[in-house]
Amino acid sequence: MVKTFMDGTPLRQRCRVVRVWIWSIVLFAGVGAVFLDNAWAQRYAAIADPDSPEGQFLELIELQSAAPKRLALIEQFTQRYPKHKAVSWAFEQLQGAAFKAGDWDRALQFGEKLSQLNPNDIETAQTNRKVAEAKGDPVTAKLWSDYITLVAQRILVSPPPKDPELLEQWKTQMVIAGQYSAHDEYGLYKKALESADPRQQIKLLDELLRRNPDTTYLPQTLVIYLNAYRAVGDQRNAVNTGERLLKLDPNNEDALLVCAQAYLQRGSASEKVLAYSARIVELMQTKRKPEGVSQHEWDRKKMVYSGTAYWMSGNTYIAQNRFGQADGALRAALPLLRQSEQSVASVLFYLGWANYKLENYAEAVRFYKQCAAFSGQFQDQAIKNLGVIRSEHGIQD
Repeated sequence: MVKTFMDGTPLRQRCRVVRVWIWSIVLFAGVGAVFLDNAWAQRYAAIADPDSPEGQFLELIELQSAAPKRLALIEQFTQRYPKHKAVSWAFEQLQGAAFKAGDWDRALQFGEKLSQLNPNDIETAQTNRKVAEAKGDPVTAKLWSDYITLVAQRILVSPPPKDPELLEQWKTQMVIAGQYSAHDEYGLYKKALESADPRQQIKLLDELLRRNPDTTYLPQTLVIYLNAYRAVGDQRNAVNTGERLLKLDPNNEDALLVCAQAYLQRGSASEKVLAYSARIVELMQTKRKPEGVSQHEWDRKKMVYSGTAYWMSGNTYIAQNRFGQADGALRAALPLLRQSEQSVASVLFYLGWANYKLENYAEAVRFYKQCAAFSGQFQDQAIKNLGVIRSEHGIQD
């Protein structure tokens, strides 16, 4: 009578299966310490019918005491039985041994075959990238890094399997894929943040959003985008980014300023210019100093941003023939923009015009005289306007 387990498996068969599987774990137990990314966990088992040629070959491997002979037989197994399910186990063992020996070419060769057999095995893909890095092959490392990203994205959108055993494996893969995706996104974000080249920043952030448009770093990413586009003079993308950022963070003063300035230059969306400018002024009066910014830098930013916001409001009011409101906004801007002669000249020029339209001719003359003292684009016109006012209204200095 043949003894069996409760599930009906012959005792002899079950013993051989379990014995081979346990041996596969012990044989390369020492390899795990070498791996940092995936700890070289045993993921595949050498299970086969003990009465089949494959099972008998696996038992022959088990009986070998010399590691070189075992490895040679394992490699022969992959060549003789390339379609058997235990081949994944074999390639896993071969890659582990090659990695431990520092044989990067063979480690990568076995890892590539293992990935072909198991396209969603993100741990093997991570190992392959690490092997390429250890080999000093940045091109291959980049290819595997991109492949890992694709695998992670594929896993993250995959539905849970109905098979309970596959479900546990899926859950493990989901955790690894999520961790990798987050780490990968942070790496791109950090590189962009630390880069001094705005074009490189844009390139890195494009890649980040290509991989995950809903990344957790989206608000910070948009801020870097905004400043990078400003630095390269790409106003259209700067404004688009600014408006997108304002949907996530309505109190971002940089986005408010960029968008308001763009609309003012276009001569469009005047109500947005006024609303954004008013919001900037309010924020600069109430917002706390951000961490990592010195008090001197923050005070200067508050002054410049507030002054610019008042200036934009004044220009908008003039375009709308609301000269009283323009006069008030421009007077508020004047002391805040003293560090830039051209900004001061601009404010004085438009103050002269607003007061001329309000028939405050003495004030208009005063502002135009101050404006004429600054060389630049407003000087000649300020002198002409002075002559007109004096001639029309007989105002003398």
